[in-house]
Amino acid sequence: MGEHSDTRPLVMLLHGFPEYWWSWRSHIEAIANAGYEVAAVDLRGAAGSDKTPDIVDALTLAGDIPALAHALGAATVVPVGLGRGGGHAWAAAAIAPDTVRGALTFSSPHPFGVHRIGMQATAKLWRHVATTFLPPAARKGLGSERQIRRLLAEWSAPGNDGASGQSAHYAAALRLPKAADAAIDQLRWSYMKLRHVTGIQYRKALDTAIATPVWTIRGDLDPLLPERAWRRDRRYAFGPYRHVTVPGAGHFVPEEAPERTVGLVLEYLERYFA
Repeated sequence: MGEHSDTRPLVMLLHGFPEYWWSWRSHIEAIANAGYEVAAVDLRGAAGSDKTPDIVDALTLAGDIPALAHALGAATVVPVGLGRGGGHAWAAAAIAPDTVRGALTFSSPHPFGVHRIGMQATAKLWRHVATTFLPPAARKGLGSERQIRRLLAEWSAPGNDGASGQSAHYAAALRLPKAADAAIDQLRWSYMKLRHVTGIQYRKALDTAIATPVWTIRGDLDPLLPERAWRRDRRYAFGPYRHVTVPGAGHFVPEEAPERTVGLVLEYLERYFA
C-alpha cells in the first residue's frame, strides 16, 4: 500500500480471463511507491475468491468494485482493468459515479462495443465464444497448463511470453474448486445476457454518460478485438477520454508490456489525482 491520501482514490487492479490478480504482479510496487494505495483483487468466482450464488451477472461483479473499496476503507476508487475486468471498470464508473472516480482499461472497449459482437469479433474470438458452449470440454481445458499456455500465447503478440510464461499459475488457480465453472458461466452470461433479466438490467445501467476520466489502451497486435471496437466509446465517455495503442503488444498488454503499462497508469493517476 502507498502513503495514505484523503484526496487520492484507491487504485484497484482487475484481471481478465483466464487469469487472477497475479497478472498485475509487475505493477503493484510501482503504483504504491508513487504514493497511491493499491489493491490487486480476484474477481468474484476467480481463483480462491467467493463462489456465491449470484456469481454470474456482470452488474453484480461491477457492483463489487465500489463495495470492496469501501470494505478496504477507501472513500473513492479508480479501477484499472484488463479484458473482462476492464468491462467491469466501465460498468462501475456508470453505476457508482460518487465512488468510482474514473476508469483505465486495457483490451476492453465500452461493453456496448463488445456486445456488437457480430461487427467487432475476430475469428479467434468467435472460436473462443464457441468453446464456452461446450462446458465439459471447456472446463477440462481450463485446468490444463498446456491448454492455458496455448490460449495465452494465441492471444498474445507473437513470441511474447509475458502472459503465457505464467500458465502454471493460471491453470493451478482454475483447478481450484468451482473456479473454472465460474469462469465459463460468466462468459456464457456475457454472450447471452439479453436473454436474462439481469442482462437487461445491466444494459439499462450502462446506458449512462460517464463524466469521470476514462483512458482505454489496446495492443496493436491484439488478435481478439480490432481497433474499430473502440469507435463508439466516446458515446459513453463524456468526460476526459484518451485512447492509446501500445505497439508490439497483444491482448495481455499489462504482462506483455509491463513498463509501458506502469507508465500509462501513473501518467493517468498523476494527471487527474496527484
